[in-house]
This record gives sequence, structure tokens and C-alpha cells, in this order.
Amino acid sequence: MELSVVKNNLRQYLALKSEITLLSSRQNELKARLDSAMEEVEVNESGHRVLLIEDEATGDVKITRQRRVSKNLDIDKAEEVLSKKGIKDACIKMVPVLDEDAIMTAFYEGYLTEEDIDFMFPSKTSYAFIVDAK
Repeated sequence: MELSVVKNNLRQYLALKSEITLLSSRQNELKARLDSAMEEVEVNESGHRVLLIEDEATGDVKITRQRRVSKNLDIDKAEEVLSKKGIKDACIKMVPVLDEDAIMTAFYEGYLTEEDIDFMFPSKTSYAFIVDAK
């Protein structure tokens, strides 16, 4: 390994990292401004706001503030309705889950060997890339 090459790569890395942070921040700021401007665009039949920008510098660009609706189960409300209808028990799925604490208790009580534990809890190695500039 040639240290001068590593130093050069590190300088470039740190410069790009700093630039990316600044650019990302600026991009988020501009996105917020554009999103705010889209509030003034009329909503179409699908609930979206669409604005076509004709610009010589960028070419034609369509900005869409797309309406998305999602439904998530509200457990408290669902339990209330299902209980009133008398079908709550029929709508519950019991899922068996291994209890790691119980497994370790079985190990401490001598039912499992260290080999069993090592087999059930295989080691995984990963590496983190950290650059700590001071």
C-alpha cells in the first residue's frame, strides 16, 4: 500500500462527503419549496397536483404531488368491533415464537450444551467503514 495514494483517496473521499452533505441539504430545501408551491396547483380527478414546466434549460419537466392513501389496521378499533360482533377469537392468529430467554435458561439449567448454543446462535462478522476526521 502506498501511503500517498491512500492520502489522496482520503482527501477526495472527505471532500465528496462534505459536498454530498451540502448538496443533499440544498436539495431538501428546494424540494420543500417546490412542494409548497404545488399547494397552489389545482387537484386533478385522481387527487394529484400536476404541473408541467416548459424550460429551455431543463427541457419539459412534470412535477407531480401524487396523492397516496394507505390503510393500516388500527388494532384497538379492530378489537372493539370484533369483540362486539363476538368473533375476536376467530380473528386472532397465534404465531409460535422461540423465546431466546427460555433457550438460555435451558442452557443454564444444563439441558443444552455450549455446542448447541453456538449452533443455534451462529456468529456473523461484519465490518463498518469509519473515517474519523479531526
